[in-house]
Amino acid sequence: MVQPVESGAAEVPAGTLPAAEGVGLVQVLLILRRRWRLLALVWAAAVGATAVWTFTSPRLYRPQATLEIRPETPVLSGSESSEPAMLASRLMWENYYRTQEQILTSPSLVQAVLKTLPDVDREFRGKEDPIREFVRRLDIEKVRTSFILKVGFIDEDGAKAARIVNTLVSLYLEDANRRLRELKTGAMEALSKEALPSLRSKVEEADRALREFQEGAGFIDFQEHYKSLVETWRKVDARRADLRLRRAQLRAERDALASYGADGVSGLFNPAFHSTRSLEPLIQQRAKVSADLGKARKLYKDRHPAILELEEELRSIEAKVRESIEGTLQALETDLRKAELEERALEEERGAVEREMAEAGRRLTEFRRLETELASAKEVYNAYLKKQGETTATSRAGLASVWVVDAAAVPKVPYKPNVPMNLALGGLVGLMLGVAAVFVTEQVDDRIQSPREVEGFLGLEVLAVVPRLSGGAKAGEAPVLLDEGAPLPELEAFRTLRAELVTRLEGVPGGRVVAVLSPNASEGKSTVAANLARVLAMEGRRVLVLDADLRRPSQRRLIGGAEGPGLEEVLRGAAAFEEAVQASRLPGVDVLGAREGTRGAAELAGAAAFEAALRAARGRYDWVLVDSAPVNEVSEAALVARRADGVVLVARQGRTGRGAAQAARKRLAGMGAPVLGAVLNAASGAPGYGYYYSPYGAYAGR
Repeated sequence: MVQPVESGAAEVPAGTLPAAEGVGLVQVLLILRRRWRLLALVWAAAVGATAVWTFTSPRLYRPQATLEIRPETPVLSGSESSEPAMLASRLMWENYYRTQEQILTSPSLVQAVLKTLPDVDREFRGKEDPIREFVRRLDIEKVRTSFILKVGFIDEDGAKAARIVNTLVSLYLEDANRRLRELKTGAMEALSKEALPSLRSKVEEADRALREFQEGAGFIDFQEHYKSLVETWRKVDARRADLRLRRAQLRAERDALASYGADGVSGLFNPAFHSTRSLEPLIQQRAKVSADLGKARKLYKDRHPAILELEEELRSIEAKVRESIEGTLQALETDLRKAELEERALEEERGAVEREMAEAGRRLTEFRRLETELASAKEVYNAYLKKQGETTATSRAGLASVWVVDAAAVPKVPYKPNVPMNLALGGLVGLMLGVAAVFVTEQVDDRIQSPREVEGFLGLEVLAVVPRLSGGAKAGEAPVLLDEGAPLPELEAFRTLRAELVTRLEGVPGGRVVAVLSPNASEGKSTVAANLARVLAMEGRRVLVLDADLRRPSQRRLIGGAEGPGLEEVLRGAAAFEEAVQASRLPGVDVLGAREGTRGAAELAGAAAFEAALRAARGRYDWVLVDSAPVNEVSEAALVARRADGVVLVARQGRTGRGAAQAARKRLAGMGAPVLGAVLNAASGAPGYGYYYSPYGAYAGR
């Protein structure tokens, strides 16, 4: 088998070209190299047709006048921020530019131009629709993002076209000025008779409503009145909050005094006791007597006079304390009732203030509304009054927003046809049509025509280019064998193939098996195999031609004999390998093949007996050339190719299609067959790729 490459690189078959990034470009260049005449013919035809049409077309001229058209603006301009009505009116000019364009092509303006120019009127009078024909030849060019409008007219007579354009622009300006004066006069009358009196009446009504409202309210300052009510409400609310706090404090003192117990201790430490002045000395006296009573009880018995005296004094002090507490409680109840009454009064006062505030707020809102209505009415009235002044000041002036930048002049260069542009477009279209024609032709006819196409489209090296053999004319489509008298180029082609195979398979030990295949039938693989066997035997090597095409065998008919067992008997076990091998008509070449087609060819080719036959051939011969069936037509061809040390793919010039060859190449690669390269068979034209004509042929060995 072919030895893999070293240094850890990927294993690549010997005859496979490395994939390159520019392989697509190479294929395109090969197609153009093959079809350049068609591309040049289509391109020349397109350019020629364009040139004929360009130079035979009438010369048309297009003089043009340049206008600057801007929206009409007031002469007496004020602050836009203080004139909302004027600012709103400017939104009406959004379509002004488009309107002027429509006016330039209006039928009334065109009729005025035709009446002004009698010779032009006579020319268009014979048309079916003079106005439409005139407008069709009128060309208005809009310069975007500007107020520039270019008005042109297309005609064979440049002077007449310039006269038409200038007349059209002149009449357009006159008509625009007339309409502007009429518009301003009508606007001034409408303002004086309708708008201003109505607006003045609205101002008077708004002023009268405001004065009546102020009279009804007593001409008070609603803002200050509302502020004073707010301040009063705040004071009342603050006093109400203080009373609530005072009432809570009184209630707490009352509850504390009322909680004083009979034991004389409960509630004693409440701050209310200490805040009552009458209780302070009694509590101190009670504490002193209690202390003395405690000392006496330690010294005397319970019924001792001293103890009884102190107890009586303590009861007297306690009675006074209770009397003081009762008086204090009555005073607290009185204060508490007063606080509650005052709080209710403040609640009523607070409600009254809130009602007054609501009424004052309503009147303030109404006042502001009336005041705003009066200000708006005055503002609109003043704006319309200023508009009336502007209209009066400019009523007799012309249209200041439209003027002629450049008048139309007689052109020296025709507008159409544009010779350079037409020829450039013709060349571009011709190039596109030529490329399309090449593409369509390549889809219809993709036959391989050169060795470069084999390399470019299949990615295989061309091992040899075999010319059309000289005996082909007599033998028709039948294979032709080389003899001693064969022309040098034919013989040298197979010698080149022999050298390539020997070089590529020199590392294979023992006999070398080479499968000779073709994508389809009748492409010369049997001829190549037989003649390759002859040149290999010329070097003294033992060569076997193994015809593995079990469907349509040809090698026994070509170089062997019809008698004796064949390959089918060997594969079926009916004959031994040595019995089936025959000596061919070629010196040093044996042949093993079937006599005729047999059924089950695919199964026989994939059987173990076929592998045994190949091993026997390797042991007895230096070279074994396997002539198998077409790759694209039968299934066993790729199986046979896998068992070979190398595969040679034969393509016939002018017959083998690129698609078929690529399919065969892909199928062999998918089966893992070691493809060494390709042979271009039946080539014509200049010599190259393995054969040559030269004076050295006279000295070449036969």
